[in-house]
Amino acid sequence: MRRFLMIMIGALLLQGAYSQITERPKWTDGYFEEVQNSYVEVVSAVGYEPDNARKKAMQQVLERRSMASGTQAMVSMTGNEVQVKSEHDLIAKARVVDEYVERIEAGQYRVYLLVQTAKNPSLLFEPVTLSEKYPFSARVFVPGMAQIYKGSVGKGATMIAGEVLMVGGIVAAECLRQNYAQQIAMTHNSTLKQRYAQNANICNITRNVCIAGAVAFYAWSLIDGIVAKGDKHIMIGDLAQIRFAPYADYESGGIAAVVNF
Repeated sequence: MRRFLMIMIGALLLQGAYSQITERPKWTDGYFEEVQNSYVEVVSAVGYEPDNARKKAMQQVLERRSMASGTQAMVSMTGNEVQVKSEHDLIAKARVVDEYVERIEAGQYRVYLLVQTAKNPSLLFEPVTLSEKYPFSARVFVPGMAQIYKGSVGKGATMIAGEVLMVGGIVAAECLRQNYAQQIAMTHNSTLKQRYAQNANICNITRNVCIAGAVAFYAWSLIDGIVAKGDKHIMIGDLAQIRFAPYADYESGGIAAVVNF
C-alpha cells in the first residue's frame, strides 16, 4: 500500500510538470468579448517567421473591424501597440495583450494573439489581464474539484481516484476485519482462531494505512487547491484593490481599510 501511494504521488508530480511544459494556453482555443470601449478577441496566423505571422494576425483584426481599409491608411506596429492613420489622423488603435507561438510542420510558425481593439481611437482601453490565480472557492473541500476548476483535469481526476480508492480500502478492510472477528467467536479450534486473528490484524493494519492515505490525499488536495496556480484566464476590468490608510476623528483613531471593486 505504501508503494502504491508513492506511485500515485509520482504520477501526480509528473502529470503536473508535463502539462505545464507542453500545453498551450486555453485562450488560444478562441475568445471574443465586446466591452464598453473595445473588443477583445483571439486571432491566429501562419508564417515562416514569428514576426511575419504576428503581422498577418494583427492585419486580420484590423480588416475584421474595417479599420485598415482604403489606400491612404497606414498601419504601424510598435511593440504591442498598433495604430492605423489616415494622413495625420489616428483612425484606429489596438494592442496585443498576450501571444503564443508554436512551430508547425514545414518550418512554419503559428502565432496566436489576444488582441484588444478600441471601438474609437479616442476611447481608453479597459484593463485586460491574464492571471493564473483564482479566487477562493468551496470546491477546495471536495478532493480534485479545485484542480479541475483550475484546468488541471488530470491532476484532479487522479486525486479523486486516489481518495475513492482509499475510502474503498477502508470500508473493505473494516468489513473483513469484523468478519474475521465474528469467526473467531464462532469456532473453538485454536488453529483457526489464530489464523482468523492474524487475518483480522492484517485487515486492521490495511484499514489504518488506507485511513492515512485518505487523509494525505485530502490534505494534499485541499492545500494544492488553495495555493496552486491554474490555467491562465482572461480578466477584463479593474480588479478589486484594497489599501490601508490611517484615520482620526473626535472619538477614535486607527487604520481604515478601503476596498475598491
